[in-house]
Amino acid sequence: MSNSAELEKTVSPFENEQECDRSELAAQYAAFEESLTVYQTLRLYWRSILWVMYGLALVFGFGIDGNVAANLLAMPRFRVDYGKELDSGGVVSYIIPANWLSLFTGISQLCAIIGAFGAGWLADRIGRKYTALISCVISIGGVAAQFASHGSLGVLAAGKAINGIPTGMWLVIGPLYASETAPLKLRGVLIAMTNIVSLSGVLLFTGVVYQVGSSTTAAAYRIPLACQWIVPGLIILTAVFWPESPVWLVRMGKPEAAMKAIKQLYGSDKGRIDGEAVLAQIEETIERERRLSADKASYIECFAKGNRQNTLMSMFVYACQYLSGVVLVQGYQSYMYELLGYSSHEALLLGLLNIALQWIANVCSWFLIPTIGPRNLIVWGQLLAAISLFIIGGACTGSTQAANQVAVGFMFIWGVIYQLSVGAASWTVVGELPVLRLRSKTQALSNATLQFFQWLIGFVFPYMFNPDAGNLGGKVAFVFGGTTMVGFLVTFLFLPELRNPYKK
Repeated sequence: MSNSAELEKTVSPFENEQECDRSELAAQYAAFEESLTVYQTLRLYWRSILWVMYGLALVFGFGIDGNVAANLLAMPRFRVDYGKELDSGGVVSYIIPANWLSLFTGISQLCAIIGAFGAGWLADRIGRKYTALISCVISIGGVAAQFASHGSLGVLAAGKAINGIPTGMWLVIGPLYASETAPLKLRGVLIAMTNIVSLSGVLLFTGVVYQVGSSTTAAAYRIPLACQWIVPGLIILTAVFWPESPVWLVRMGKPEAAMKAIKQLYGSDKGRIDGEAVLAQIEETIERERRLSADKASYIECFAKGNRQNTLMSMFVYACQYLSGVVLVQGYQSYMYELLGYSSHEALLLGLLNIALQWIANVCSWFLIPTIGPRNLIVWGQLLAAISLFIIGGACTGSTQAANQVAVGFMFIWGVIYQLSVGAASWTVVGELPVLRLRSKTQALSNATLQFFQWLIGFVFPYMFNPDAGNLGGKVAFVFGGTTMVGFLVTFLFLPELRNPYKK
């Protein structure tokens, strides 16, 4: 029997749906989804997978925005136009003062926290699609302010603040849409792709910086700044075709609109995927959760008994992304390479190669998540990352070329470990650990936690790292080695294992 014929035979379990009540139909569809192989899921749900990737494209913009400050800092032309002179033993150089660098990075994350909470509230009222559109309009204005700053750190920081609001919203909307529309067998992997989409934004931005960063004109930093228009511009132009989440439509009492969205997401061929069965499963799931808690979902309920551990661990695994030292080894790596004695061009090239290697490692994580499990990846990955950070810190206490090479080598090793573990698997945990009715609010809380730690570490880091402040340089890796060990211990003790839909 051919693969196509076998697929047709396997995926048509709904012939007697009229004889079933909605609960039975929902149960049939749930059993049907469980029975599919990964290959069959890809064949059947390719439309919804593409729409999930479209929603996750928002996170591409987050990846670009999150690395603007650190990458611009590695550009000599940017430091000349926006910085101040620093006389180091008769050698004059230009730096961005630590207080401005803290403001430049920190204010964006504070506004992203507002955006994360606003997205959770707004997405529950006007839908995922229109919340995304509003965020993209805000982003266009914020990037315009950055592009027009012309040497003014104040205007640049204002533009970063404005753009921080939509980037916080994007980290809620993209994974939320994926968790509600992705097929069961691939849901964890697709949610985990949040990180590689973000990393792809980092890779593009780093590549652009490498190509133009050595320019002696303002184009060195204005072209990378303009890259931030890519995502909001494309979403605004194409969102008219984007189906709304049927889960949200059902919750709003719009079953006809939900059925239309289901057909857009899964196709209208009843012999393969029955839209009525999908709708019945959504209705049954929402009704079951409403019966468990008859009152309206609230943020307080996220911390009620039965939900508290899921909420706190969802928040904590996101915090682990920044406790693990990502701001040093990913964000400021090009600048650190310069401090280790590499030229600006060499530093940008090393940064690009490191991000490219992390991208490959993240792709490998797609295969590890369903086999090893997100919990094991997060827990043991943090232990290995902490060891790498302590080695980086130790190497940076010396000043020899060999010590510098060890530090650079373990920055690459750390990048691989991070992308195989907490960098990818944390998105799966936050996407699947909360119950459906609290998912948008739990994701909003988790993203606010992520943005808070991104702000806190981004604000404090320049004062520890910068030559005009604490001047720790690479020795700051000792600090992050300690915080990563805290993450290892907490997740080892309290992070529950997720149900594995890949195993029958």
